[in-house]
Amino acid sequence: MGFQTLGKILTANLRQNFLPHLLAAVFVMTAMTMLMGISALNEVQSARSLEMIMPLAGVILMTPVFHPEQDENIRDVVRSKRTSYLAVCVLRVIYSVFFLGMLCGGFVCVMGLCESAVTVRHFVGGFASGLFLGTVGFFFAGLGRSVIVGYMASLIYYIANYAFGRGIVFDLFSMTTAADFYDVHIIAIKYLLIAAAVLMIVLCFVIMRD
Repeated sequence: MGFQTLGKILTANLRQNFLPHLLAAVFVMTAMTMLMGISALNEVQSARSLEMIMPLAGVILMTPVFHPEQDENIRDVVRSKRTSYLAVCVLRVIYSVFFLGMLCGGFVCVMGLCESAVTVRHFVGGFASGLFLGTVGFFFAGLGRSVIVGYMASLIYYIANYAFGRGIVFDLFSMTTAADFYDVHIIAIKYLLIAAAVLMIVLCFVIMRD
């Protein structure tokens, strides 16, 4: 794939496929921010806002990676072209993760400007939870060949984790419920979420390639 071809694919995908989802993620984050409030929060309250909001942003950004080719006929046409279909999907994953990080970083900065207590740990924790849940949606959407399946799987995990799964290995809300916010095990859980997300992405592409 040459740089010119890569540029055309990237521009077309960002404008036609990704922009609506990016705007939707910003809208959801803004709406939840207005409901929850982000001003003058302590460290745990700031973590709670990030762990509640960023996973939903991750779902919105990453689950629709396969959406443009969800129709079997369209997928067959795309697969017949010189550029690898899965290569295009890898590109979509890369820029989806990039913008998720940008949204998380921007959100943390806004919280800091609103006099909330935030640190790099908050960014890592929010990004990790968003990446993991977004990858759950991506994984099931790819294997089930349906974006609806991806959305359902990720939202079920979000609700079940919030209601019943506090303290599990892949806990989205580990910073919120920790007895000690600075416990080294909390950040270890976040890095585990990132590692699990990377593994799911690789596994999904390996399975779809066969």
